[in-house]
Amino acid sequence: MKVPQAVVDAMLAHTLEGYPFEVCGVFLGHPGPVARVAEAVPAVNRETESPRVRYQIAPEDLMGIQGSARARGLEILGYYHSHPDHPARPSETDRRMAAESLSDGVIHVVVGVERGEKAEPTAWVFRDSQQGFEPQTFEIE
Repeated sequence: MKVPQAVVDAMLAHTLEGYPFEVCGVFLGHPGPVARVAEAVPAVNRETESPRVRYQIAPEDLMGIQGSARARGLEILGYYHSHPDHPARPSETDRRMAAESLSDGVIHVVVGVERGEKAEPTAWVFRDSQQGFEPQTFEIE
């Protein structure tokens, strides 16, 4: 996955601004052997019970993002979310959510946010409910 520096900067700013809550968003771009991200669209975390440790993108929000993307010739390539004061790797909750949403082959970026001061992104691809997540190349252009 190739991501422009400006897109990475916007994503990291979003995760830092949202601290101490998890924030989330959607990557739009062009698929291919090496996916190319064109933009990261922040989404509202609709999780109401535990927004510090979980996120939820409402279906209607996702449909709106997808419609706007298609109108501009872009596709949803994947998602990002933050882990406030937790490691930048998928959790068991992340694995369950990905398995329930049938996101085989979808890119997930997890951003570990330390004390609202430092943000570290890692990229993963979800393979299936048994295998879970595998590390994904995250190349900043």
